[in-house]
This record gives sequence, C-alpha cells and structure tokens, in this order.
Amino acid sequence: MSGSTPAGSFMDWPEWHDANPKQGFSQWLMSTVADDWHAVTCHPFTDAWGQGQVPTENLRRYLVQDHRFLDRFVALLAGAVSRAPTLADRIPGCQFLALITGKENTYFERCFTALGVRNNQRFGTPDWDATKGFKDLMADALQSASYANMIAVLAVAEGTYLGWASRVAKSVPTNPPSDFWFSEWIDLHTGAYFESVVAYLNGQLDTIGPDLTDIERAACQASFAKATKLEMDFFDTAQAGE
Repeated sequence: MSGSTPAGSFMDWPEWHDANPKQGFSQWLMSTVADDWHAVTCHPFTDAWGQGQVPTENLRRYLVQDHRFLDRFVALLAGAVSRAPTLADRIPGCQFLALITGKENTYFERCFTALGVRNNQRFGTPDWDATKGFKDLMADALQSASYANMIAVLAVAEGTYLGWASRVAKSVPTNPPSDFWFSEWIDLHTGAYFESVVAYLNGQLDTIGPDLTDIERAACQASFAKATKLEMDFFDTAQAGE
C-alpha cells in the first residue's frame, strides 16, 4: 500500500482486479484506505508503546477506552460466526472468541489492578468520540446482517493491530518493554496464531467479496474505510491524552 489517494477517490474492484489479477479483495480494500492504514500502523502512539514510553495516565485512559470495545466486538464476531457459510468458516471465529473472552479480557483486568485504575475512571469516564464511533460502527455492521460488512470491520480491527504490533516488535527485538501491560499487548497481537486470525478474516473477504453486488461492495468498502479512520482517530486521542 503506497501512494496517496484522495478521500472517496479510488479504483473500484473490477478495474483494480484487472490491473492486479494476483491480489485479492482484501488487498483492494486496503488499497482504498492506504494513507489511513499507514497512519494507524505507523502511529507515534504505537511507537511509544513499543518502547514502553506511554505516560501512565495516557496508558490508563487508553486501556479503559479500548476495553469498552470488547462487548460489541464479541457480539459482532459471534454474529459473523452465525453468518459464516460453512462449519469450516465458523471454527476459526469460534476459537478466536475464546481468546478474546479469556486471555484478552483477563489482560485488561490485570492491567486495571496493576495500574491502579479506579472504578470511577473505568466506568464513569465518558467514551471518546472515536470509541463511541467504533462501537456504533460495530453495532451497525451487526444489525446490517451483512457478513461482508461484519468481516470488513473485524478485519480492520485485527489487521491494523497486527500491522503496528508486528512493526514495533521487530524494531525492539532485543530490548522489549518489561512492563507486562506493554509486552503482553504486543504479544497478543503478534505471532503465528494472531497472524492466522487476520489471514482468516482476509480470506473470508477474498472469498465473498468478488460476488458482492455493486451496492453490497460499496457498503463493505465504506465499513472498512470508516473502521480504519476511527482506528486512526482513536490513536490520535490516545496520543493527545484526552
């Protein structure tokens, strides 16, 4: 993904695929948001995270806000599992649900305890605009009953995190941050298993995307683009210490 494309201006899938016959629908989606995708995966907030240098109060706020995605995320992923075309397509999503509701949720709980996050901050702080926006987007994708829209939002949520976490992990391979809230968050979003989750989501898009109608494809791309923009806004807010 390179180059700059004006917002709302990109080559549609049929023409793009003719020019890039060896690449799939998921790669087309990423090409339509190339600049925003790069901004998310190379964000200064993620650089600070990889170096273990996020200020403590910014860290607390980020974790509080990020944890608020889990409920809607679990509902969306479960909805996608229910809409998947075959049992083979459902199983990876089911397995990922277990990780999200188990190891990932536990990570947040341990962070809140270790970092002294009080209940009034955890439950009383208003959602950031980007938090509310992404929660609303997940709810909209679920309510749309469109498997393509659901997978598009999930693919952004997990693909961007694989992108930034893999990048920062490679940049500090011999001296990773020692605090578990930094290191374990990177570990949860890198490695062979998480790569397989992102490959599964992209593979679903590659399978179903070419058969979408023009209207369905436009809705899928709009969901993908909005999710990417909201991820960028979320990191911007985290970096600013809102």
